[in-house]
Amino acid sequence: MNRDDMLKKLGVSQDQLQDLFRKFESFFNTLNPQQQKVVKASLPTVQEAVQAFGADATAADLMSLFQADEQHPPLAIFLPLQQNKAL
Repeated sequence: MNRDDMLKKLGVSQDQLQDLFRKFESFFNTLNPQQQKVVKASLPTVQEAVQAFGADATAADLMSLFQADEQHPPLAIFLPLQQNKAL
């Protein structure tokens, strides 16, 4: 699955996604270590995020979308909405 397909599933542009990441990181950095641990525990795993994109997605696709690498795994902060959820 390519970046454009993944962005389309998320319903955001690349600029909007980058803005979201910056805002989330800024918020996350204001939390103390215990709060950060709670937030991290509530986030989807890489595998859960990949599965949410569908059968055509891979971990490599997700890493590319989130501009991560093996030393800096992606912080998948949201998933494509697939089960009758609306924004």
